[in-house]
Amino acid sequence: MKQIFHKTSRNKSQIYVWKVVSAYDRLFKKSSLCKEELKALEVIKSEKRKIEFLATRRAVKSIFGNNTILKHHKTGQPYIEERQHISISHSKKFVVLAIGDENLGVDIEEPNEKILQVLPRILSKKEHEEFQRNPSTELACKLWGAKEAVLKYVGNPKLNYRDDIQLEEIEPVKVCCDDTKFHVEFENIEHMILTLVTSPPLH
Repeated sequence: MKQIFHKTSRNKSQIYVWKVVSAYDRLFKKSSLCKEELKALEVIKSEKRKIEFLATRRAVKSIFGNNTILKHHKTGQPYIEERQHISISHSKKFVVLAIGDENLGVDIEEPNEKILQVLPRILSKKEHEEFQRNPSTELACKLWGAKEAVLKYVGNPKLNYRDDIQLEEIEPVKVCCDDTKFHVEFENIEHMILTLVTSPPLH
């Protein structure tokens, strides 16, 4: 794995991006898995998912140390005992780790035609009409990323993208959920778009 990006966001959150350049066997040797993690790896069937599992653990351990164990709440949100808030995303060969003293959500996606096909399922009718005024794969990726990152922030897998997570504006992207308005940041990294959502500062 190769770290290709690091940034401190406006609320002091740390965002790291790695690119997976190693084959499975090499990645496995470098991942320093404990018994609990080895057991979890064994039940994963897909090699793609296995590589994501290993890359994520390698990323976490490179920041917090080899004895660190990544766990998940029942909601699916990741956490590390006695550590800050953490959010994780992976797509293609990229792994993102966002860490902060406050809650956050992160996503990374590739702008492509497939996102245009799924967009009507995640946008409300009004939002999709707004998008159609100036459509692009990059904007579609940002809208998808914003809603996905909010879902991770909230930690409620039952949330509906269309009804529960609203886009107040399309350009620039402004998103809210249950009356909470989020601060949204985007980064273009190689051919991917990274999205970070955090709570807005209190006034």
